[in-house]
Amino acid sequence: MLTVESDLVTVSLARSALYGVLAAIFRHPENPLFRSLNESVELDALRDAGALAGGNQSERLMECAHALHERAQTTDRSARVTEFIRLFGHTSRGVVPPYETEYGSGGPFSQPQEMSDISGFYNAFGLALDPVRHERFDHICCELEFMCFLCAKQAYTIETGDNDGETEIVRTQRIFMRDHLARFGCTFFMRVKQESSGTWHGAAAELGLRYLEAECHRLNVTAQRAYLPLRPVDDFDVPMACGSCAGECATERIEE
Repeated sequence: MLTVESDLVTVSLARSALYGVLAAIFRHPENPLFRSLNESVELDALRDAGALAGGNQSERLMECAHALHERAQTTDRSARVTEFIRLFGHTSRGVVPPYETEYGSGGPFSQPQEMSDISGFYNAFGLALDPVRHERFDHICCELEFMCFLCAKQAYTIETGDNDGETEIVRTQRIFMRDHLARFGCTFFMRVKQESSGTWHGAAAELGLRYLEAECHRLNVTAQRAYLPLRPVDDFDVPMACGSCAGECATERIEE
């Protein structure tokens, strides 16, 4: 028989799994960690996770999972690679930039400040990017993987009875969602949907958008309903990060 604590652990792990799946979906199709969700067992696992973690969007998430699985049956790897390159390109400014700091209109120094804020969150939990991957902190997959980590960590704090730890983890989730994925993540998925209607990536973006909306509702955060503008090209020469202050920025941001 499930207790309240075990039920909360199960939901946290389901949330973590959904974030992890979304991160895997939006990797390059030739990346060994990429997942197409074309296997029935993957569909079943995704539907189960959506039912547990979807909240007010559970039914819609399960529908999205089924639609993505159906699209996967008629989309081969070469088609996904072609679509991935068309959407995201070989630079930071493809049709749909997958980097958060390519969006916004806060002035020429907003990009390094935002990069420092994002990396600060990771550093505060002892996380670092794999140098082999040569990726930026603000990539959509990195941000989704961070939330995947936080939800798994929340499950651990519940299991171990660490109430203060759980409170801090939930608080961090709420701040990161509010300042990053609720804005950039929703814009990213909406843009992919617009540019890829009827494709596998379009179906994946619908799943991502619905899940972020469910998470915003869970965390009492407002989801972005309008596109964030792309950052002006004139800002491109500004340095990408403030460097040594990243750890300090994280501590200040999380403890606000």
